[in-house]
Amino acid sequence: MNTKTLFAGAALALTLATPAFALDGFSPVLGMSLTGGGETLLKVQMEGGSSQSVSSGGLVHLFGGFEYRAEQSPVTFQANIGYHVDDISADNGSASFSRIPVELLWFWNTADNFRIGGGLRKATSAKFESSGAAEVGDFNMRTSVGIILQGEYMFGEHASVFVRYVHEDYESNLLKGGEVSGDHGGIGMAYRF
Repeated sequence: MNTKTLFAGAALALTLATPAFALDGFSPVLGMSLTGGGETLLKVQMEGGSSQSVSSGGLVHLFGGFEYRAEQSPVTFQANIGYHVDDISADNGSASFSRIPVELLWFWNTADNFRIGGGLRKATSAKFESSGAAEVGDFNMRTSVGIILQGEYMFGEHASVFVRYVHEDYESNLLKGGEVSGDHGGIGMAYRF
């Protein structure tokens, strides 16, 4: 079973479980963000003179999990698992850097529709893959536990937009210097059921 199938199955399970969890202060949450930063892992010259690159901080992060907030509490806890990937693709080759981050977050609800917080992130299964004209070899990376800072604006009880910063590092014997920064910023949206 590949990661995308696993993520789709988890999203479906969260949706079906909504009524049972919502009654106890738990809410399933799904979201996505666009991220940028980190270091360039591979840069490829394309036909026509343009170039594309794969970075350790990009590009799309999809996630699903649960949120818990006790009634009348200013504190919210969130746990999620996701799929974070940056890739380039052409007719003659492709390259990607993917990982499966697990995050534990804590938020302080500073106003009715705004909250700030942070938490910890462990990007598991970090892997660089390449093929065709972009072939430079495939390898796995070890990751540090990262730190997240996040601000979020809520549109009622369900929808929100957020900005975040993540500090994390990746290590591999095949990387120049053995380590790269995966630090990145992002903007995204989430929905609670």
